[in-house]
Amino acid sequence: MAAGTQHERLLALLEAVCEERASAEDFAEIERLVLSSPDARWVYLTYLDLHGTLLWDAAGGLGVSVPTVAGRARERPRNSRGKAGWLVAAAALLLAAVGFFAVSHDRPELATVAPQPTNSVSADVPRDGVPVERGPVRLEGQPEQPPRKLAQRTPSEPADALTALAEAARPAEPAATSVPQGSVQRVVSRIDELLEADWRRLEVAPAPRADDAEWVRRVYLQLAGRIPTVVEVERFLDDARSDKRARLVDALLDDVEFARNFATIWTQLLVGRSPNPRVDREALQKYLRMSFAANRPWHEMVADLLAAEGRTDQNGAANFLVAHLNNQAVPATAITSRLFLGVQLHCAQCHNHPFNDVKQTTFWEFNSLFQQADVVVHRAASMPSGAAVAELVNHAEGGPIYYETLNGLMKVAYPKFNGTEIDPSPQVNRRKELARLMASGERPQLAVAFVNRLWAHFLGAGFTRPLDDMGPHNPPSHPELLDFLSEEFVRSGYDVRQLIRWICRSTAYQLSSRHPAGDDEIAAGVPATFKQVYVRPMSAEQLYDSLVTATQAHRAGAVNWEAAEAKRQAWLQQFVVSLENDENDETETLSGTYAQALMLMNGELMEESLSLAPGTFLGDLVRDRSSDSEKIRRLCLAALSRPPTAKELSAMQKLIHASAANKARTNGRAVPAAAGYQDLFWALLNSNEFALVH
Repeated sequence: MAAGTQHERLLALLEAVCEERASAEDFAEIERLVLSSPDARWVYLTYLDLHGTLLWDAAGGLGVSVPTVAGRARERPRNSRGKAGWLVAAAALLLAAVGFFAVSHDRPELATVAPQPTNSVSADVPRDGVPVERGPVRLEGQPEQPPRKLAQRTPSEPADALTALAEAARPAEPAATSVPQGSVQRVVSRIDELLEADWRRLEVAPAPRADDAEWVRRVYLQLAGRIPTVVEVERFLDDARSDKRARLVDALLDDVEFARNFATIWTQLLVGRSPNPRVDREALQKYLRMSFAANRPWHEMVADLLAAEGRTDQNGAANFLVAHLNNQAVPATAITSRLFLGVQLHCAQCHNHPFNDVKQTTFWEFNSLFQQADVVVHRAASMPSGAAVAELVNHAEGGPIYYETLNGLMKVAYPKFNGTEIDPSPQVNRRKELARLMASGERPQLAVAFVNRLWAHFLGAGFTRPLDDMGPHNPPSHPELLDFLSEEFVRSGYDVRQLIRWICRSTAYQLSSRHPAGDDEIAAGVPATFKQVYVRPMSAEQLYDSLVTATQAHRAGAVNWEAAEAKRQAWLQQFVVSLENDENDETETLSGTYAQALMLMNGELMEESLSLAPGTFLGDLVRDRSSDSEKIRRLCLAALSRPPTAKELSAMQKLIHASAANKARTNGRAVPAAAGYQDLFWALLNSNEFALVH
């Protein structure tokens, strides 16, 4: 059986496990496939890691011990496990049968790791936002690593099969073994040289280096999609190693939260946030999670999205075009050129582009590449009333298409991309040809556009503004750097993680967002010099997930994952407005209106965030016997990822006692000091420092 066929079969069998329909024969076949090759073992571990720890345990359904404020262990209540329980049972069965304990995707060779006793192993994956330290797993031949200072599970505390699975799947020090450091440093050095040359030419002094607290908050927001927990901040601040920033980047890239975060980002870019009855968002997110987790090359992912066929619930990649094949595929034409090429072709739909040499015929030549695709909606008796599923099909149709100019003339457009004609005969799949041509050449626009977008994600501004309007009319601010990174990205095989490493290890990314000169290039509309990391607001997803991370509000009366995700999506929808134009555009409105400010400050989510219920961060903190100064320190670490300054500490101590005293006078009865901590936490969570990526 070919490798690709084996992987498809393995994924289908693992789907059956998740859906509780796997038979004993299926389990035996999974074992055989997993043992057949290192790649199959990686697929297996990645799948269970994603679907186990990410989806089910994130809702608080598995009973594991987590550290409290005082560092003591507390066991979460167990809920009904449902699919999670089936998955845990499957994981336990397969771990016992398969008998392997290590794999590294960045290193195709397998290393043998000695299995650890069950009572001493705990997973280094986030459990409701609180990471639990791993046991001493190490690669064969690798010297033992000194234990890190985190709350360890005691022998009497439970360990589940998913914990053991995740524990076994990752080497203890990924940064030291998984990345060819010489190749990374070569690219990083060249990035720094090019930027420093521009700073000298422009007579610009860069901002000082960001301190560890500012940097760790930033990198968690951009890689994991949330702020770090108190435990994660303290661990990083206490780390004295000189290369701890590079190590953390590598560790986060290997974590399931990176795959989830980038899947969320690209789901919004590909299909938006507005509900679409034809789109299966869950299937699309699953496809993206698996792709980013496996570090699939970017050009292959784009080819999947452009050339997909099949039902949206079975082929997640098909959802992209299904969402945009209305209106003669005009939205598909526009969003494909914007997202993947950084070019706004939609301006030429009705007339020649007003600012560059793109002609109307260029738009329709590109549009003709989508004319073989169609959406078929299926309704079956087995589906719930009114339910349907869409299927993306490819029709073997050939020939040109026709379009009308502003003066009423009908013209013809043959399939063509970037000056290259595509055979218009019916047997040629135009979308596959498009995917192939987009990734061809030494410096394809596909690579340039992705580098520009990813640079903007981490630095707060791209080489062009806007990101998706590149061309002679909008030249990049640093053309040599953009060309260099694009060429290296192609040379790497479109390796997304490698590109992220280059950016995150560059001098520019180490800089503070605070510049002594105080000038704001972005607000002034001038080209970015990247003398600092530019401040921008959190996205709605970052804000929600950061509030939950800081407060652990979801631990009060934990519900299953489906209910928690539905609640999250309902909250996010408050900030989305569909523009209902020809390009299916929408906009995020998290922009600071009075209504939004009141909702954020006084809404249900904030009320839950300030809950004193057992299990929440604030509830555990106010019950702790530590001093006021220690509690304030932990509040600041939770909300701002940094300890308070001496001046802030004094003011916060006064606020806590004054707030409680004021409420006591108002209500005419004694008020516990907890009320003061609630007021302080409310102020921190509603501050600009919390809501900004800086």
